[in-house]
Amino acid sequence: MRYFAYTIDPLHIGTGGYRLGRVDNTIIRDPGTNLPKIPGSSISGVCRNYAIYQLEGEDREKAESCAKRDEKDDKNNCGECIICKIFGFASGKQKKNQVGRVKFFDGQIVAFPVATIVGPVWVTTASILNEHGIDAPSPTNDVLLGTGDLTQGNNRINLGWLYMNLDTSKADKIRLPEDVLNTTIGKKISKRLIIAPEWLFAEIVNSNLEVRTSVSIDFETGAADPGALFTYEAIPRATLFSFDVIIDEYRCNGNITKEKVEKVVKSGLKLFESLGIGGMNTRGFGRIKVLNLD
Repeated sequence: MRYFAYTIDPLHIGTGGYRLGRVDNTIIRDPGTNLPKIPGSSISGVCRNYAIYQLEGEDREKAESCAKRDEKDDKNNCGECIICKIFGFASGKQKKNQVGRVKFFDGQIVAFPVATIVGPVWVTTASILNEHGIDAPSPTNDVLLGTGDLTQGNNRINLGWLYMNLDTSKADKIRLPEDVLNTTIGKKISKRLIIAPEWLFAEIVNSNLEVRTSVSIDFETGAADPGALFTYEAIPRATLFSFDVIIDEYRCNGNITKEKVEKVVKSGLKLFESLGIGGMNTRGFGRIKVLNLD
């Protein structure tokens, strides 16, 4: 199943370290494209945790008990609760491991919001749309393709600091996948969608990431703590992602059916909208809405 997700807040999933450069705390990028992404491990781990909240009765009691285990117990995970059976488990001392019945893959950007003189637009590429089953036209190196009346009559548009030609003659061929197009958010994006050349897309995305500055506050003085200033990147709100979740039907047996696995996974994904994913959750970051859960 391919899910589409829309960032309600800025999203920060860090690399786990600092670097010298534009910001201190960077976000994870795909090494091949240099585009920000949501790691499948992050989606899986958060979904596993939130799915426990949605369980009821004995299933929830067993899953909560399992989640509280640590290395001092005979084994880290019980291997018996419904969460262990669906998401897999690794048990330390007994060295008993089992892969999950569900697999999560990295979340990739489908459409990225950029400010322009005519308001926000969402930028994508022909290859991204092609991967989602859309036979989208490809732009030339110096002309973008777009939908709607975005040029104010002069056939040019700015994308942040870029100012380029825009061709809207192929607007009827530029659209989003049906699973997202049928949503309110998808309809809004589809009216302001721009296809950029492949070589330019990563530059557009990385030039329009949100960069924030934070500082620690000294408790006694109430002022900024000297030397505690740091900056960090974030994927802006209104970014559209897609990610794949595959259920291993060959491992589904007994009371762990494919339908049961799908129900538990969707229940966990539903809480992404309120509880969020990634870092800086207490600073207004992290909420994403999975659009096609129904």
